[in-house]
Order: sequence, then structure tokens, then C-alpha cells
Amino acid sequence: MSLALFFALYCLEAGLFFIVVPWTRVWTLSPLWHSNAALTALAMNPFLRGFVSGFGVVHLIVGVKDILAIARERRNESLEDHNPR
Repeated sequence: MSLALFFALYCLEAGLFFIVVPWTRVWTLSPLWHSNAALTALAMNPFLRGFVSGFGVVHLIVGVKDILAIARERRNESLEDHNPR
């Protein structure tokens, strides 16, 4: 259970990171991009930034889905504990 929760929280955090960072100054100041002119042009391309943000959206969706599944599972366990047969 804790591993599933850890993975879901990771997905939420990574999703938010990938959605936000490509559009901030952190992305443009990265030393990785300034090592090569072609790499700089590629990194500043809005399509690549959108792709990275889309990757973040996928992470966010997976994280939310997993959190909801964990909550549903815990709710069902709680109902079974209160309703003995």
C-alpha cells in the first residue's frame, strides 16, 4: 500500500514539475541547453516545451487515478470492517 501511495505522489509531483518548468526561466537558464547552438534552438522550441508539458499531464493523470484507486480501496476496507457478515 505504501509503495503505491509513494508512486502516486511521485507522479503528481513529477507531473506538476514537467508542466510548469518548461515555461519558466529555469528552463532557459539551464547550462545543458547552452552547450550547443542546435540544442539551444531545440530546447527553446515551443513544440518541445509543449511535449514536455504533455508528458507532465500524463504523469498527473496517472497520479490522480492512482490516488483515487487507493482512496476507493481504503474506503472499501473500512466498510468491510464496520459491516461484519
